[in-house]
Amino acid sequence: MTPMDTHPPGRFMPPTLALDSALLCSDIHLSDDRPQLTNAFTAWLSQQAKKAQPDAILILGDLFDAWVGDDATSATDSPMVNSVINCLAAISGRGITVGLMHGNRDFLIGESFARQCDATLLADPSVLAIAGGMRIAITHGDQLCTQDTDYQRFRQQVRSAAWQKEFLSRPLQERLAVAKGLRAQSEIEKGSKSMAIMDVTLSDAELLVDRLQADLLLHGHTHRPGCTSMPNGKLRWVLPDWDVDADGAVIRGGGLWADAEGVRPVT
Repeated sequence: MTPMDTHPPGRFMPPTLALDSALLCSDIHLSDDRPQLTNAFTAWLSQQAKKAQPDAILILGDLFDAWVGDDATSATDSPMVNSVINCLAAISGRGITVGLMHGNRDFLIGESFARQCDATLLADPSVLAIAGGMRIAITHGDQLCTQDTDYQRFRQQVRSAAWQKEFLSRPLQERLAVAKGLRAQSEIEKGSKSMAIMDVTLSDAELLVDRLQADLLLHGHTHRPGCTSMPNGKLRWVLPDWDVDADGAVIRGGGLWADAEGVRPVT
């Protein structure tokens, strides 16, 4: 059975969120190198908050392409980070709950950054309990890619409190260099691994849904958006990743809307 992640005490939402409606997205991979992507995403998010007015906007991991610690926000002048903070804080100011879940690229997001955004950290996994009775298991998704044993060993290492304490004690520039190296290594490894290995293991996905007593599964991470049925007949929704062209037009993106009528894509 896939273990649930553990988190230190702090400003984490309870593992079950009772809501009438939610807009979910993930895998935006924002960085200062791609301002067009930041502009497109924050504009979309602000528009959806005003137009659709969900109870909550939940970002299920990899909001950022890399995150080396909350102290980086005060040590560097990042237009991208400032745009995200302003966008999420404005959405929260409209009475919409903003939830942030850790991804495999930004698992070091902490309470300091969440407070700046007026957001709350989400436990991975959590359950979204929609009014009307539907229970949705939500997770970033990387913990379910159990056939990728090399990655799971790495994940277990970097999610440990000891590793994170040691890493965060290093100088900022050293952490940035390590993150750059890890991203480059990840791209190389992707070329040598099959899509099946990098996708979720359906038997583990089913176990997670059963353990959480959920009706369906919703996750990101794999960059293979859509809706399919698992062998047990329950639906698995995968969030889209984001990308823009040189002019800032969205190539891939959007998210998923969940309410009493079910789950559906939002472009």
